[in-house]
Amino acid sequence: MSELKGKRIAIAADRRSDAIGEIIHKKGGTYVVQSIQGEMILNEKEAENDVIQFIEDDSIEWVILTTGIGAKALEEAAARIGRVEEYIEKLRNVHLAIRGSKTINWMKTWELEPTLTAPDGTMETLIKGFAEFETKNGCFFLQEYNKEEEVFIKQLKELSSSLYRSQPYHYHYPNEDILTEARQLVANHEIDAIVFTSKTQVKNLFLSKNERKPLVNAFQQAVLAVAIGKVTAQELESYGVTRILQPDKPKMGAMVISIANYFKPKDS
Repeated sequence: MSELKGKRIAIAADRRSDAIGEIIHKKGGTYVVQSIQGEMILNEKEAENDVIQFIEDDSIEWVILTTGIGAKALEEAAARIGRVEEYIEKLRNVHLAIRGSKTINWMKTWELEPTLTAPDGTMETLIKGFAEFETKNGCFFLQEYNKEEEVFIKQLKELSSSLYRSQPYHYHYPNEDILTEARQLVANHEIDAIVFTSKTQVKNLFLSKNERKPLVNAFQQAVLAVAIGKVTAQELESYGVTRILQPDKPKMGAMVISIANYFKPKDS
């Protein structure tokens, strides 16, 4: 259990960072937490208004849920205004398009069945799935992930008669000192790998255009970029990073095992 002996791994995640670190430690490595996800802020009043709009608008035929956090935030908003049963019942009577394993897990708690899913967890695959359905005359209700890329918004607008955009939460950018330290760890090759568990963390690391080139060079030469899943890996690729490690399954344990296997001495 010493595959990571002598290796120093940075963790960009906020949630479950200690759990990830404990697995790294058990594998013989050391870790440093550099939480660059940012602070999640719930838009409570907006979410309550979104729920009311959804319940009372008979034209909505599709609900697109993109994150477990967002799905839960809308449920909690419905509960705050005393309409959670109405909300869930309405969800049972529309088509549900779902992205992400955590969103699917949330649905299971209410025994909801999706009409459309994205097996790889990407919005791109989800949108392609709409080709099997006639959606032009229907209204879409979209739970956004922070702020979805405009290209996806444009595609959803083209697929429907109208698009209602709900953003039940958003992120404040992380502390600049933390971002600076994380960038220095990568650019100066002071770590062997860095773990990303969301595309937001990647976006925040590359916020400064002036520092992108040394970061990409470091990832290509010395520091291993580790992505929890395809969405996060695609975000790294969008900045020019091609040396990316991704586990077979988007799970914390599987991710650390993949790191251990990568660094495992070849003769062991």
